[in-house]
Amino acid sequence: MSRDSLNHLPNTDNKHRNESRYSDPRVLNNSRICKSYLVGSCPYEMLRGTKENLGRCPRIHNKKYKIIYQAAKERGERMPRHDFELDYLRDLESFLDQCNRKAAQAEKRLQSTEEEKESVANITTQIDEYDTRIAVITQEIETLTDKGELEKAIDLAIKLKSYIFQRDKFATLYSTTLESMNQSAAQKLQICKVCGSFLSVLDNDKRLAYHFTGKLHLAYADMRATVDELKQKLRVKD
Repeated sequence: MSRDSLNHLPNTDNKHRNESRYSDPRVLNNSRICKSYLVGSCPYEMLRGTKENLGRCPRIHNKKYKIIYQAAKERGERMPRHDFELDYLRDLESFLDQCNRKAAQAEKRLQSTEEEKESVANITTQIDEYDTRIAVITQEIETLTDKGELEKAIDLAIKLKSYIFQRDKFATLYSTTLESMNQSAAQKLQICKVCGSFLSVLDNDKRLAYHFTGKLHLAYADMRATVDELKQKLRVKD
């Protein structure tokens, strides 16, 4: 075989180096990559479309990195620093700490009249309904955008803006009502221990079911269940 022929053969060494580079878990050792996204569900994504929406996660979400992580775990390889499950646990705990502080503050503010108590329950229902609409439309916009159907996406964006405006009005009314609450109806309201939202003891089964199947409640329920699972797996003490 001539030297020219050898020069035209594929460089298998470079190929293996490239494959190794795109499968080596060391590429995940970057503080900008969201470890929660790699391991499970990022809290930012879990809360999107709810009244506690924090926007997009400031760290990188990339399916390629998630695939690399999952493949490395299946091969039994350790991560560059330590198991990223610990990062995931700490991330979830941070969000749950904020939720718990919010619930504790809400407990202190449970002071209302009978009419204000009913008003809070009604306002909360309205907010939950708008949260659901916002979540659904947000997902539809993302789907249409991915398909390139920009005109439909823009039309839905206008509707979404209207829903957000209406939801913010109820949120403002909610805050104003809470500020004027007094002790007389404190016994008629309670705080959900999972998500920190207000519940009324007068709520019917339909309202309670709406709350417990709502995206916000389920997000925090999933976070708490995952934290318990990770603590048991990693043997982390409280």
